[in-house]
Amino acid sequence: MYYNTKSPSLQRLSSEQGKWVTYQLRLKNLTHTEIALRAGCSRPTVSNVLAGRTSSSKVYIVLCDILGYSTLADLLATPRRRAA
Repeated sequence: MYYNTKSPSLQRLSSEQGKWVTYQLRLKNLTHTEIALRAGCSRPTVSNVLAGRTSSSKVYIVLCDILGYSTLADLLATPRRRAA
């Protein structure tokens, strides 16, 4: 992970984490455009967040809400638990 601060909302996703989240969105038939509309940002912003190039607390909140997680840490811990 790339940490700018200790705040999870400013943490960037790794490539593997972004791919896993994108896969989960595809299972629910959700697009980056739909995520952007819910988060109040642009589609490229969502794409950049999922690619790990930037971070956005708005996008993280929407992703957690849609995928059913209470925090970003819970969301990011799930792929590790399932792979183990």
